[in-house]
Amino acid sequence: MAYGPLYAGWARGLSLLSALALAAMAFAAPQLIAASSAELKHGLLTLCLWGVSAGFVHGVGYVPRLTIWRWTLGPYVGWPVMALCVYLWVM
Repeated sequence: MAYGPLYAGWARGLSLLSALALAAMAFAAPQLIAASSAELKHGLLTLCLWGVSAGFVHGVGYVPRLTIWRWTLGPYVGWPVMALCVYLWVM
């Protein structure tokens, strides 16, 4: 674990499953995001897709070399963003 405890196998599995669940939620039930395209908040959707992307990047085991990408596509940023999306979409 050269990059911290959240780069262990269990954490990668959690990231991948979370990203898969959020992506499936966005594609299978888009009414959770917005009832119509007029209500769609593009900034929030962009943030949520960034979290899903971070979940996939971390979940498949890719670790970027540059520190900025490692932080923005890693679990330390990706997990809170995905949790925020679940809260905003489901609640």
